[in-house]
Amino acid sequence: MALFAWSDDLSVGNTFIDEDHKKLVAMVNSFHDAMDQGRGSEVIGKVLRNLVIYTQEHFGREEAEMQRISYPRYSVHKAEHDKLIREVTALQSGFAKGNTMLSVKISIFLRDWLLNHIKQTDQLLAAALN
Repeated sequence: MALFAWSDDLSVGNTFIDEDHKKLVAMVNSFHDAMDQGRGSEVIGKVLRNLVIYTQEHFGREEAEMQRISYPRYSVHKAEHDKLIREVTALQSGFAKGNTMLSVKISIFLRDWLLNHIKQTDQLLAAALN
């Protein structure tokens, strides 16, 4: 069962950002489903690694766009990205060391972070890009 679903209220009105966000929502749900179905640490770890990699790619695309338009909130927005990468890397490390209890924490953390980031920070960026 999906942790959460993409809906139109998550759209920021920018095609590349919305498409990336849809993929991130699907990846968070894939991680949650793998964990919920008890698919084993190797599968769950692989899904988590892929999610982290895609998140970094998405952040890179957003940051390039912010630089292209000389976005005034670039440093604040990038700091949020950097903080998430540090936090998820720490969670990923804990999971890799066998702390499977972190899997639930990771799912909820990623969902909440993504929802808040989309509805607040990325809305401002999309308005500037449009």
